[in-house]
Amino acid sequence: MRAPGHAVEPDLGRDARVRRVLGGALRDAVPAIVAETVEEVRREVPEYAAPACRDALEFAAGCAIGAFAGLVERPGPPPEDLLAFFRRVGAAEVQEGRAASALQNAANVATRVAVRHLSRVADALDAEVPPGLYGQVVSALFPFLNRLTAAVAQGRAEAARDPAVLLLRRRRALLDALLARPGTEPRRIAALAQEARWPVPRRAAAVALAPGTGPARPRSLPPQVLDGRHLAEPCLIVPDPRDPVHRRTLEPLLAGLAAAVGPAVEPAALGRSLGWARQALALAVAGALDDGPSGAPPREGPIIAAEHAPTLVVLRHRDLVEHSARRRLNPLLRLRPNRRTQYARTLQAVLECGFNASAAAARLHVHPQTVRLRLRKLDELFGPEIHDPSLHVELLMALRLWLATTRPDGQPDWFENGLESRRA
Repeated sequence: MRAPGHAVEPDLGRDARVRRVLGGALRDAVPAIVAETVEEVRREVPEYAAPACRDALEFAAGCAIGAFAGLVERPGPPPEDLLAFFRRVGAAEVQEGRAASALQNAANVATRVAVRHLSRVADALDAEVPPGLYGQVVSALFPFLNRLTAAVAQGRAEAARDPAVLLLRRRRALLDALLARPGTEPRRIAALAQEARWPVPRRAAAVALAPGTGPARPRSLPPQVLDGRHLAEPCLIVPDPRDPVHRRTLEPLLAGLAAAVGPAVEPAALGRSLGWARQALALAVAGALDDGPSGAPPREGPIIAAEHAPTLVVLRHRDLVEHSARRRLNPLLRLRPNRRTQYARTLQAVLECGFNASAAAARLHVHPQTVRLRLRKLDELFGPEIHDPSLHVELLMALRLWLATTRPDGQPDWFENGLESRRA
């Protein structure tokens, strides 16, 4: 018999059995926990919102949560290989230029998700998990995460002393300064460029890359190119691509990539160059630039934003151009839907070629007689206004907007069909 007031010793065998059940159930839930963790981290921590971060987040969360599920079953310190992995994570965070607070915020989100799932697992096991044991398991989560956080901090400290990592951080700081809007002062750029060992060119251009062109691509960059592939909207900074020497460097670098090159500008204006490049890339992805500038055949290699300047300007002032286009291009609605785009392209070509049918035909890759027949129809539809030089700029802007935004049925979404007349 036990003396009165003597504490009841815990049933260690039962605790071990329950821990095995709880640990196994938690391990089964790891994929769901990881998926929810990644989504919440990317939503709540902007530094990890880029698509390129998803795989790394999934792997790190899977390692941490899987290891904790094992420790629920067999309590103890985190395994050394897990700590070594998170030291490498810390070093990678420094290389990516992220502040220590970013990963800490992500860890806080992961802890919240893990506790939420742990509670669900315990509830599903019903009476098998005594409250005291559940409390011990939840309490063990925090020192576990503290050990991982300490490993990350150690990895960060070691990486910060690495000259290569320091240079990478300086080049990323320079990139941020060059892309800032409004622009950074030239003296500040010169100081950052010296620290980053980047020879400041007289003119440079920004290159917008399609999302997903992340830093993991096995493609090294020459020192005169600044790497922004780690950004949510990846990009590069390159010396003036109009220079033949720089162009020869740029062409193999961008081979096979969805990319758009912004105008060459002074370094302090690179933020504007990137804005134009991103707009051109978005249009190309949407299919609005498939025909190239002025209806020419598509070109090989990256989109050159300057070659599509009229379309980009029109879309930047879209509301005003739409107002004009609804009035000027209304006669196109008298055509059957499958003929509207064809005639819009023909009108654009003849306006740009000064009503020279042969030149317009060469641009459209049709016979000159075809252009003459279409032009007679356009004269019938539009009347004398298409021959009024004072209206040509307005008509060309309206046509660029029409062609950049038209639907398969031959009419843009924004165009109001005010005509009910018989279609040709």
